[in-house]
Amino acid sequence: MEQVPYQTRELAFARLVDDVQACRRCPRMEGRRRVLGRANGPLSARLLFIAEAPGRLGADVSGVPLTGDRAGRTFAALLEAGGFERSAVFVTNAVACNPRDAGGRNDRPTAREVANCGPYLARLMAIMQPDWVVTLGAVALDAVRRIAPHGLVLARDVGRPVAWNGRRLVALYHPAPRALIHRPLPVQRGDYQHLAALVATEG
Repeated sequence: MEQVPYQTRELAFARLVDDVQACRRCPRMEGRRRVLGRANGPLSARLLFIAEAPGRLGADVSGVPLTGDRAGRTFAALLEAGGFERSAVFVTNAVACNPRDAGGRNDRPTAREVANCGPYLARLMAIMQPDWVVTLGAVALDAVRRIAPHGLVLARDVGRPVAWNGRRLVALYHPAPRALIHRPLPVQRGDYQHLAALVATEG
């Protein structure tokens, strides 16, 4: 795939960040931090990880996806298990803001909220042109399906790479505590080791 010149990427990404920061499409996200910027990772990253949404105690505070809370600490341990450097990958979310329920707790993004952020996610991929897209959880897997169909089902296809939208797509479980019930931590460590082997083998 033809690479976008670095300066062009930088300008396009800056415009994308400005658009995300100005976005007011989702009423319940008002007052939330829009988590997209240079702290997400390098635009030259070969791997783009897409999680669900910024956490109330994590990225909504730190401004960096999957940092500062339990899910962030688990994600760091999983990256380490796979031999990935956090500084070498780009991490984002299906939605750029933290959704909360009426009680102020983290909530699952609605289908409309995922759809509202979809064009921003598609623009990010077009700017970065990563070799690998790794979704973390069912919400992220659905978000990329809205960009281009893939046919993957998380429970059935976890860790299986498929050709998708000009790159390789791999579905993994989210590192949040509730996901560990369905995919225990030792198994997820193996998933990241498998991912590392795929990246090394397939380039």
